[in-house]
Amino acid sequence: MEKIIIQNRKGLKMAVAVDEIKNQKGLVFLMHGHLGFKEHPLLTETAKIFKEYNFTIVLFDATNSLGESEGKMEGGTITSYYEDLEDIINWSKLQSFYQKSFFLSGHSLGGYCVANYAVNNNLKGVILFCPLVSGKLYQETNNIKDILEDWKASGVRVWESHSSPGIIKKAGYDFIKDGEKHDLLKTADKIKCPVLIIGGDKDDVIPIEHQKMLFDKIKSKKEFHIIKDGDHNLSDKENSTEFHDIINRWIIANY
Repeated sequence: MEKIIIQNRKGLKMAVAVDEIKNQKGLVFLMHGHLGFKEHPLLTETAKIFKEYNFTIVLFDATNSLGESEGKMEGGTITSYYEDLEDIINWSKLQSFYQKSFFLSGHSLGGYCVANYAVNNNLKGVILFCPLVSGKLYQETNNIKDILEDWKASGVRVWESHSSPGIIKKAGYDFIKDGEKHDLLKTADKIKCPVLIIGGDKDDVIPIEHQKMLFDKIKSKKEFHIIKDGDHNLSDKENSTEFHDIINRWIIANY
């Protein structure tokens, strides 16, 4: 997999990893969640499945995150992540592997971003893992509503990563303020491509009820699979037979 450094619209360096396949049959971009990184197991396992069908794979680290791209963690917002996704896709349009019809896949905030991209663009299909649905709904989740006042007062939230124990994450309160402008429930009916949502019934970050609300708003061809005992990162589920079977069947149906 080739690693490339490009610049986003704000002049920040972005780390991109491309696994270009000769005689490729398709193209897929995969996006991590808030303060995530391109090597997240959920994304790399999904990439392996797409590669079995001769897809070129594009993974990247959003700026203001945990990965190799520039920026400060507390500077990340839904808007900045979405702009990075647009910038990656626009950059790819000038590359030899680009195909006009492609797939997107995203986890959590990455799921919001790729779904929002599908609202505004014609795609081959979209896979959403435990997607963020709405900034205002996010404020109402059990993990967030009780800390909002302190978060606003201090200007930053600090906590230990669930997916990478030992890593300390920081989120600025601008993430909350910016999030109030974003709501897929108002726009999801404009998505035209097939959509696959995979969530975990033990998700305590984006409740499965929020994901069901999004699913109900989507009018295009759609599937929703709930993984038993799955958490927000679908930890240890990404290697399961069930996980692979769901994605395999969906790719075949929408290839």
